[in-house]
Amino acid sequence: MRPYKISGFKRSFGLIFIAAAVVAVGSVWYWNLITERLAQDARVSIVAGSRELALDFDRLLGAQLQVLASIGVSLEQSPLLQQPARLTEYLNRQNKRNVFTLTGFQFTDGKALFSNGAVLRHFLSKAEVEEAFEHSRYVSERKKNPFDDSAMLVFAIPLRRDGKRLGVVFGVQAVDAYETALAGATLPDGGLSFIIKPDGNVVMGYPQVAYQNIFNLGTQARFDGDLSAEKLHQDMQNGRSGLTGYTLNGSHRFSSYYPLGYNGWYALSVLPTASMAEKAQSLMLMSLVLCFSIIGVLGILLIFILRMQYQNSRALFRLGFVDPLTGADNLNAFRLKFPKAADAFRARGVPFALTVINVNSFKAVNDIYGFEVGDQILRQVAQALQGALEEGELFCRSGADVFLLLLACPDRAQLERRVDRLALQAGRFCRAGGEDCLPMSLTCGMYLVDEEVPFYIMMDRANLAWAAAKQRAGRTCAFYDEADRRQIVTEKRIESSMDQALEKGEFQLYLQPKCDFKTGKIKSAEALVRWKHPVRGLIPPDSFIPVFEKNGFVLKLDQFILQQTAALLKQWKEQGLEQVPVGVNFSRLHLDDPHFIDTLVQTVDRAGVEHRLLEVELTESVVFGHVERMKQVIDGLHEKGFSVAMDDFGSGYSSLNVLKNLYFDCVKFDKEFLASGEGNPRMRQIIAGAVKMIKELSCSIVAEGVETQEQADFLSGIGCDLAQGYFFSKPLPAAEFTQRLEKNQSRA
Repeated sequence: MRPYKISGFKRSFGLIFIAAAVVAVGSVWYWNLITERLAQDARVSIVAGSRELALDFDRLLGAQLQVLASIGVSLEQSPLLQQPARLTEYLNRQNKRNVFTLTGFQFTDGKALFSNGAVLRHFLSKAEVEEAFEHSRYVSERKKNPFDDSAMLVFAIPLRRDGKRLGVVFGVQAVDAYETALAGATLPDGGLSFIIKPDGNVVMGYPQVAYQNIFNLGTQARFDGDLSAEKLHQDMQNGRSGLTGYTLNGSHRFSSYYPLGYNGWYALSVLPTASMAEKAQSLMLMSLVLCFSIIGVLGILLIFILRMQYQNSRALFRLGFVDPLTGADNLNAFRLKFPKAADAFRARGVPFALTVINVNSFKAVNDIYGFEVGDQILRQVAQALQGALEEGELFCRSGADVFLLLLACPDRAQLERRVDRLALQAGRFCRAGGEDCLPMSLTCGMYLVDEEVPFYIMMDRANLAWAAAKQRAGRTCAFYDEADRRQIVTEKRIESSMDQALEKGEFQLYLQPKCDFKTGKIKSAEALVRWKHPVRGLIPPDSFIPVFEKNGFVLKLDQFILQQTAALLKQWKEQGLEQVPVGVNFSRLHLDDPHFIDTLVQTVDRAGVEHRLLEVELTESVVFGHVERMKQVIDGLHEKGFSVAMDDFGSGYSSLNVLKNLYFDCVKFDKEFLASGEGNPRMRQIIAGAVKMIKELSCSIVAEGVETQEQADFLSGIGCDLAQGYFFSKPLPAAEFTQRLEKNQSRA
């Protein structure tokens, strides 16, 4: 035998010995843990069992006394007590409806009538009758049934009329009938349940036992610790509950006792612990079998793994570093090879670029021709791209229809021409099977690697260039531009500080008046937002609103401006100023919120502002993209008393078509639309015609961007209602707007 085999055998034997020792120690510990846990569970179970048994019997006996009490109430004022025959008939009817074996009535002279027609003298003794009157109820001890010698319990309720004793109504129930309740409370694994008297005598039990007194039996037992039969007796005499453990006839048991509410009786539960030992042994055996089985299986698996390791290593390599569809490198292999390839380019002094190439509309190919044709096309594209590589360049399929290349870039224009030709060549002759050719187009994004940055950042920049090329019509590829990076940095800076800016109150409410053309008096206003940055100063909305639209923060900002506007309207009311309507802009993202209108109503109502004073402004682009949803929103706003304005009318091609389907209260002409009419008579006619049509729809018109007297005269002349622009007023902080409103009011 070779030395390494001997040493390996000794090492394996040692490991097995250690594992066996660990299993042995763990088994002993586990045995003790399981035994203690089972004993604890047994204590908890038996205490709960005796308590539940006592409560169940209390409820059972109480319910039976309640039945008798209801019969007694009906008899107290009834003449049946003077008519024995009818009384017997009545008791018989009642007995058929309740749970008693027999029902009866015993007069004060000792005569007892039963529901079965029998008559006995002193069925209940004078002492029992007296106890019933003294305690307003009576439950007897176990006694013999006079009709069939079976064991029974008797329940009695006293009757009085005008303070005079009439007798007692009683019910008879066989003791055997209570075995069902005892059986339901019996503990598993050979447990016993009893109802006993304080002197230890058994009233009833399940299963039935031969002994009659528990304390007599306790003198033969050996109790745990300082417990004893005497202590058990004292507890029952004093109405205390408890738990005891003892050994009787070589068997250890737990016993729990709990007082009932009748006759000083106790519910007693007994649970042998032999079953716990059997459980522990069974669990221990199962655990040992499981442990050794696991060790055996692990040993077999270890041998199998060692044997198959060499065979699987090559398959694992292919799985981790080879694209299964094209057979080329995958992204993992590309990343591993990238540093060495980049160093080689730098050593030769050749610039290089990371290039992302994506097959356009590839999903349509899968949908039309199927995945098999799609896979075939990807393999053809990969073959064409990989075949065009030069020395030191890299290629991989990074996922789906995306390919990644590392290409030499002596000159940007030269690389761009090369990539254009490469993309054209790769996509021109893709075949869908047989002779069918599918000309495919590719889009490329390139990042010229000119600084040491992590690979994932290079990927992001190449993808950003690809997205830019995708948006440029007629362009196949595009280089990453530093302006794109600055834009990203700016957006990230804005995103990182937007929440803090809102908390610190850096966003401020501005209002731009909407004025009467002739008098210049403020008729309404538009709420705007400005960001007063502590370092960068006043940031214009165009710099941050598009960012907030992307990340959803605009929802918080719109809500903030709404709250500020409502608070300002409330302030004007408190100051006795004229409350002019204020328009608030809302983003398209609010359309996806089913609670948008409810939130709007709550905010305005909380400030005590009339709904007519708030105008909801929605841009034309938002309206056109969501016509059906917008109709629901506009109708809901009108129901709540808000007015709705279409903002930026004329900025798109759908303005008049939208007005055909949606009911706006106001239309705001876009300033660019109005500016295009200056010096253009034909455009002025179009604007005038649009105003005429809109006025016929009962919509008011606000002209935005009014900056000259000439514009004001023209717009006023064609019927526009209000003007908004620098000719009348620039956007003002809330305080300045309020001052101007005060001046207008005092001038009026």
